[in-house]
Amino acid sequence: MSTVSPPERFAVAAFDALLANIAIVDAEGLIVAVNRAWTAFACENGGTGNDVGVNYLTVCEAAQGEDSSYAHAIAAGIRAVVSGEQALYELEYPCHTPTQQRYYVARVTRFEQDGAFYALVAHEDITRRKLAEREVNSLNVSLERRVLKRTQALEASELDLQRLNTELTARNEELSQFVYVASHDLQEPLRTLGAYADILRHRYRGKQFDERADTYLGHITEQVGRARRLVRDVLALATVSEEAPREMTDLGRVCREVQTELDWPPDAQLDIGNLVPVYASPPQMRQLLDNLLGNALKFHGPEPLRVDLSAQPEGPLVHFTLRDNGIGVAPEYAEKVFGMFQRLHGRTATGGNGIGLAVCRRIVERHGGTIWIEAAPGGGTAIHFTLPAAQEAAPQQGSGNEARAG
Repeated sequence: MSTVSPPERFAVAAFDALLANIAIVDAEGLIVAVNRAWTAFACENGGTGNDVGVNYLTVCEAAQGEDSSYAHAIAAGIRAVVSGEQALYELEYPCHTPTQQRYYVARVTRFEQDGAFYALVAHEDITRRKLAEREVNSLNVSLERRVLKRTQALEASELDLQRLNTELTARNEELSQFVYVASHDLQEPLRTLGAYADILRHRYRGKQFDERADTYLGHITEQVGRARRLVRDVLALATVSEEAPREMTDLGRVCREVQTELDWPPDAQLDIGNLVPVYASPPQMRQLLDNLLGNALKFHGPEPLRVDLSAQPEGPLVHFTLRDNGIGVAPEYAEKVFGMFQRLHGRTATGGNGIGLAVCRRIVERHGGTIWIEAAPGGGTAIHFTLPAAQEAAPQQGSGNEARAG
């Protein structure tokens, strides 16, 4: 005895179990069958629920109101599918109530039964999906609006930054020109004042002037010298430029050249290690080492001066260390000494004007490096600074970079 049930046994029950509102329409548009969901929907929306025998095409085509265009489109779709012009018709449309937003999708397909063609019209509730899509669209619009606002703000900030950079560049150029002109204009009267003070001191010493007058003239000459050094150092600071031509530079050779130009004591010693060449501006390297060696001379202790310059590669940079056995710098002043016009010692003939290390910092930073100071082991000072290594740079053994001068 067979236990297999024929498919027809489940057809009606399955038809009624479908959640979509389904009607079967013949070629003339008459509804020949509806499922339970269709009947329930019709009753909930003011209908009788008994739509079998009603001409669905006539109802759709007679629809009026703001949603009538959807009903007319569904009627046209049913006709196109039943006639065989298209295999499937789909349309998403709103079906709102006074208290609820609803959306449906109408799907029309054709099938053949007993030699006649019928249309299966299904209306499926897609409200949750449509509301989710609307929420996503709303979020996208809000996000796009925020992104646009942010982009506009960034563009405005960039334009402001470009404008400020342009103004800053122009002001820096004007300031550099002013400093250059002012420095040169100041040099001439200072030079003249110093020359006449020297003439008075030498020509009238012990004659018309007494010892006090000679002392006063000596102070004038000393202060003129300080003013001239100050003007010269300010000019050096203002003219440190990132655009200065650079080339492979041997700091050992530059250091020896600078030493010969300084008033180097006979008992002072300078040791230069095996240095790695750097990619830098030679004039600025000369200024850097002139200031550093000059400071070592100015602030050496009672013992004979000892200075050591060494270097060690650190990736794309070279780490230099200049050590001396001078009076040193207290840790709390290690950063202060790089400021403009910062002195840790009184205004003496060799006390400096507080610009030298500021010039050193600007030179090193313009080359993409850093500079700092620390107390050297056993006393004295260690100046550390980094500079970009030359591309072809490598320690040159036996190149003559090692030097000792005393």
